[in-house]
Amino acid sequence: MHPGCTVDPNKLTGTWQAVAFFENGKTVSAPLDSVRLYLTNNAGYAFKSQGYYQEAGSYRVAASYLFLEDTTVVPKKERTVKVLYLSSDTLKIEMKKSGNRQVLFFKRQS
Repeated sequence: MHPGCTVDPNKLTGTWQAVAFFENGKTVSAPLDSVRLYLTNNAGYAFKSQGYYQEAGSYRVAASYLFLEDTTVVPKKERTVKVLYLSSDTLKIEMKKSGNRQVLFFKRQS
């Protein structure tokens, strides 16, 4: 995927396991074994992080962005992440949290 390209929603579907986490360009040492992103072919998603954090809902793709609408909270919350790289087995996303740039690398599990 090249900058400015549109994400192929068909390549997104599946189970993704986090393998690396960076914040402001530096590696963050965090347990990633429980961090997973599940994307279905009917625009549903679930995200599980360390501890008990999880969210789920629907997603949509626009250009190189993924809009995740968490319907487990009231009011619903939408998170925007930028897809930096997508191949058949690798997903790299960027998000902002408290003004910090965070990048997560995922490997396809299924």
